[in-house]
Amino acid sequence: MLRVIRGYARDDDHAADLLQLCWIRIYRKRARFAGTGSFLGWALTVSRNVCRMEARKRQRDPMVRLDERGDLPDPTPGPAERLRRRERATALYAALERLTVRERDAILLRILGGCSTAEVARVLAVKEASVRSLIHRGLKKLRQMDGLIERTR
Repeated sequence: MLRVIRGYARDDDHAADLLQLCWIRIYRKRARFAGTGSFLGWALTVSRNVCRMEARKRQRDPMVRLDERGDLPDPTPGPAERLRRRERATALYAALERLTVRERDAILLRILGGCSTAEVARVLAVKEASVRSLIHRGLKKLRQMDGLIERTR
């Protein structure tokens, strides 16, 4: 679950906070698990929903933060560099949101999370060939998105 959550998080601390929120939500909603699919698949869906809700809250929250974590700013990167990093991360998150859920999960787990193809196949309940196809299609879509490459450099 943490590998999927990291795709929505700003940093490791934020990912840990999101993971805790996800487990709380899973515990509270456990009676809604119908048992028709895998528990892991259901838990990942709940986690994605929690991460999306938190991202929407951040977008609506006009509060000014000192930096991404709310800590005192690091003296090394200047305001222009922090803005560039934030714009790059925002562009990447927006691009990932435009993929299908399965493509995004496959990319997050395999490429960003470092899982093997077999592990991703087990989590997504698909064949390994399907994982490779999902990743291929997702990366192709990302390459074709206008302005993504310029914003992420």
